[in-house]
Amino acid sequence: MKQHLHGKVAIVTGGTGGIGQATCRALVAAGANAVIVDRCLDRIEALQAELPGAETLGLALDVTQESDMEAMAAKTLERFGQIDFLITCAGILRAPGTSPKPLLQVSEAEWDCVLDINLKGVFLSNRAVLPAMIQRRSGTIINLSSTSGRQGKAHDAPYCASKFGVIGLSESLAEEVRLHGIKVQAILPDAVDTPLWEQNGPIKPEYALPATQVADLIVYMLTLPTDTMLVAPVIAPFRTRKRRTQANAD
Repeated sequence: MKQHLHGKVAIVTGGTGGIGQATCRALVAAGANAVIVDRCLDRIEALQAELPGAETLGLALDVTQESDMEAMAAKTLERFGQIDFLITCAGILRAPGTSPKPLLQVSEAEWDCVLDINLKGVFLSNRAVLPAMIQRRSGTIINLSSTSGRQGKAHDAPYCASKFGVIGLSESLAEEVRLHGIKVQAILPDAVDTPLWEQNGPIKPEYALPATQVADLIVYMLTLPTDTMLVAPVIAPFRTRKRRTQANAD
């Protein structure tokens, strides 16, 4: 796997978050050059310091800003001369400082905050890398959706709407660019054990995947033959043991 990704250039938005950070580590371990994109330069530099000997580029940028995403692509090309992969891990569960609430109580500002990062950010970052990928007739984009992008959950309408949107965007773009040799796919993790869940306060998911498991799937998808397409793979934690425990308790 390391030999397969040697010399490849992968951009990861939200690169210092739970899934993003695990993905950057997995990519570097597989021999790829990682472009770590996030808002906080200190967090980016801290992650780079933990990847000694790796060829990385840290960019403090905002996925909701068109000019930032254009700069992301330009700076990557300036440093590495190519863009092989884009993995969009930037995302939030809900607007900072807010709790789960019915749609009736969601403000326009809260709605915009979630949709701007989770959906507009995917649109802008995807669009930014396309010219370079089309020119080389090669590239893979993996957009992170969620199981909440297939089945909505009460009290998190903005998040669910954004993740439904990511699937639609990914499927539409995949049809547009496949003849250019570019793959666009979405993955739908279930609950993942990351700091994102801290927004729920004491409420924790009954089952949660480790972020490394999501990262491993992403790297696996990037190592598949170019003519292989996985359609919105869903990854969920193994629950058999919990079910048996509940059955025994009954």
